[in-house]
Amino acid sequence: MIKETRFASPVEWLGWNSQPLLPVASYVMDTGNFNVGRELIYQIQFWFIDKSGIEGEFETEVVGNMHSVANDIVMALRQDRTISIDTSISWTAISEKFEDYLSGVTVTFNLTTVSDFNNCDFPI
Repeated sequence: MIKETRFASPVEWLGWNSQPLLPVASYVMDTGNFNVGRELIYQIQFWFIDKSGIEGEFETEVVGNMHSVANDIVMALRQDRTISIDTSISWTAISEKFEDYLSGVTVTFNLTTVSDFNNCDFPI
């Protein structure tokens, strides 16, 4: 279960809070596309991270748990009929030592939606 969600990379939120609530999901949307019509595409990168023990001894279990969380998020997004996401999404196991050993997974995918923008909203 995710205890905290942050709109920031892990390095950014670790700098804000020395005692973050873990496990955490953090994400950034730094790039995207404006396609023909009102289609908007956002590239989103997620990190699902938890503590993995004093010397990373629980890394395998933590990666497995965070993989399951990532899969649940992807499946939930695929149920939303107002958006679409990539059909094939790769994930990568991660492990880093900050003040604690942290492990998890990262996934990056494109999320596509249709804008509600109307020409009447644009000042001419």
